Amino acid sequence: MEVENSTESEPFTIDYNTRWQVIGYYECCLNQQQTADHFGIHQSSVSRILSKFQVSGSVSNYQKSGRNQILGSNEECEIEEIVKKNRYSTAQEIADNLNVSKNTVLSKMHELGLKFSIPKEIPQLNASHIEKRLRHCTQLKDTNIQSIIFTDESYFQLYRNTIGRWHFETEENYLCKPQTKVCLMVYGCISWSGKSRIYIYKKGFKVNSEVYCDVMKEILFPFAEREFKQKTRRKSAGEWYLLQDNAPSHRSKHTQSFLKENNIATLQHPPNSPDLNPIELVWSILKRLVEKSQPKNEESLSSCIVSCWDSIPQSQIQSCIEHFQRRVDQVFSLNGSFY
Repeated sequence: MEVENSTESEPFTIDYNTRWQVIGYYECCLNQQQTADHFGIHQSSVSRILSKFQVSGSVSNYQKSGRNQILGSNEECEIEEIVKKNRYSTAQEIADNLNVSKNTVLSKMHELGLKFSIPKEIPQLNASHIEKRLRHCTQLKDTNIQSIIFTDESYFQLYRNTIGRWHFETEENYLCKPQTKVCLMVYGCISWSGKSRIYIYKKGFKVNSEVYCDVMKEILFPFAEREFKQKTRRKSAGEWYLLQDNAPSHRSKHTQSFLKENNIATLQHPPNSPDLNPIELVWSILKRLVEKSQPKNEESLSSCIVSCWDSIPQSQIQSCIEHFQRRVDQVFSLNGSFY
């Protein structure tokens, strides 16, 4: 006989025969507490059994509402087949198909190691891209990582809305955005030992080769001189390397001539490979910091970008570069692919 132990808090079951014994004992003594003490169960359990008997003439458990929560092996296989055929199937659609509850499907999908998430966007690669990625990673493995200056541009948008925030359940969680978008383009450099001053392009200013070279004079050259303690124009090739992406203003004849005149050695960056420049990770950090600061206009956005850039510790930049080094090893193991 399985009965409730009144001194314990674990879930319990009173079997079918014992319930009938409870009815018989109660009809003799007509006292619920005395009946409960006799069987070692709570008085409330006796009350429920009596109530059930008086209403239905039975002591069996009521038929529970809802759909069957138990999935057989066939249904489990069917869940896998549904997901393989259509990766965008929702748990509710699968539940309706199998005539079970949504929670049952979610629980089983978790057991099967399935996860529902928005796909990460990655550039499409062809055979030429893959070959150039592998060649670039080979070059990086042969280069002292501490001798590379990583540069890039990035856009920063006012009222960017990509991170969550706390709010009470009784509050609405809205972010009011003006119709006119405000974006600023910035340029920066990082290396193992430091970061440059951040440069913010004037709004609406077209970044052509001439403008880009002027920015390098203002930002890259002083940074390289400070980090490597030498005049940029007088340095010998190979003492430090510039890594930049393949933006039109970067690979134009004017820019390439400018770099050659100033004796700046470059590492050829492969196309469609943002994962092979660690400054992309730093941009992500900076954009989150700026978004959390909640600038309200173009002026405050500009000043916020500068202050947040200055606040990023060098140890965090070094972590990004270390992650980049691991990514280079990963590219080899993936034969040049993203995944």
